[in-house]
Amino acid sequence: MISFDAPLCILSAFLLLTLVVGIHFSRKKNTFRTYAVGNKQFATATLVATVLATAYSGGGLARNVEQVHELGLYWIIVSILGDLGLWVVGWLALRMGAFMHNLSMAETIGSIYGKCPRVIVALCSIGSSVTMVAMQVHVMASSIGICIHTVDPKLITVCSTLILIFYSSFGGIRTVVFTDVVQFMTFAVILPFFSWFIFMKLGKPFSEIFPLLQEQDTFQLSTIFHYDMNLIAMVALVLSILASYIDAPILHRVYMSSGPTQARNVFRYAVFFGICINMVICLIGLFIFIGAPEASAVKVWDYIMTDIPPVFKGLLSVSLLAMAMSTADSCLHSGAIAVGHDMLESIRGTKTYPYQLQLTRIASIFIGLFAMGLTFYYSNLLDLLKLNLGLYLPITVAPFILAVFGFRGTSHTVLIGMASGVLTILAWNKWVEPSTGIDGSFIAMAANGLTMVTVHYLLKIMRKYKLSCAKATNYL
Repeated sequence: MISFDAPLCILSAFLLLTLVVGIHFSRKKNTFRTYAVGNKQFATATLVATVLATAYSGGGLARNVEQVHELGLYWIIVSILGDLGLWVVGWLALRMGAFMHNLSMAETIGSIYGKCPRVIVALCSIGSSVTMVAMQVHVMASSIGICIHTVDPKLITVCSTLILIFYSSFGGIRTVVFTDVVQFMTFAVILPFFSWFIFMKLGKPFSEIFPLLQEQDTFQLSTIFHYDMNLIAMVALVLSILASYIDAPILHRVYMSSGPTQARNVFRYAVFFGICINMVICLIGLFIFIGAPEASAVKVWDYIMTDIPPVFKGLLSVSLLAMAMSTADSCLHSGAIAVGHDMLESIRGTKTYPYQLQLTRIASIFIGLFAMGLTFYYSNLLDLLKLNLGLYLPITVAPFILAVFGFRGTSHTVLIGMASGVLTILAWNKWVEPSTGIDGSFIAMAANGLTMVTVHYLLKIMRKYKLSCAKATNYL
């Protein structure tokens, strides 16, 4: 009886610990600025933990294990190189001294390019937050469902989501950060033990594993680095993953830092630990491939759940739940800031307004409830997530990078660039990706940036030409 209820006990203990930590840190009174970015006195180790907790989601764990099993070395290379996206953010952070007083990515873009681009980026942040939170809630439901059978998984999912909404809405970023630390420590400890368990389940020594992998085509370097469409698709996917780290929740950790130097150090450490976490996840996929090479990607988790002790079921459920909640609370917070700070400030035209903090909390609650509702009406949100990322990267990333590097265009320049990014990704997804399998997010982002720069200098040349014509007319 004890072993049968062990997963439920482990899961309940984790949720109770999260709730206690959330309540403890939500008691402190907040101004809107401290609610949004804290007091900017977080320790570097604390910021590293919250960056990793935000970047590595429950959906990412499940997807990486499945893709390593299906694609082998190809996906291992993609996922490891993709971790360098955190280094890219740290590299940008070192140049963000002029923007460290901002509260969001949208505010940074708005301070350079005006109100309309800021509103568009804020809308993208809100849409991305809703989708990402919904995806994580879906993962929470799946992880609970495969491990707990004595209680309705939907009930536990609702309870865990309400806990998530409570502490992230009322406690602000301080509560999100310290619950992220707890959740990061949870999955960072569990994943290596779970990898060891899957290895022991194989019953084979390491000396037999690598020769078996060398016999498989999916683990041959010559197959991966042969110049063909697959290699181009891999490069395009890696570039898209690198750019995907330049999003509102991750950049929010830059604004929480005391300065550019601390932010650079935070992301430098995060790259190292992130690669370690990803290597452990890839090992899980490798061990499962050795144990069940013929299994399809959708059957990977069925293999994991076969003959697994109840305690390990509970630990796996808690690990997935910790990774999902730590990503969801960060997305929930950044979405609420986009509503209460960027959207309403742009509409009102004032820096502060009455009840700003209360409205932001209400926005956080509604984003969380709406995301939770989506999971009950849509069983598969993967296509929606791909669409969201395909539109988010082409619209927001290029203007932000150009702003950080000193490009100062007009609002019209940015709007034209954003439109070109959207048109490029739509055309690419319709005519190019179906036949080549190449992801077009990075290409659309590059089209956005190139269009902005081209239009900016063309307009400058046209203005000089008109001015010279006017002077010549006056002279005559």
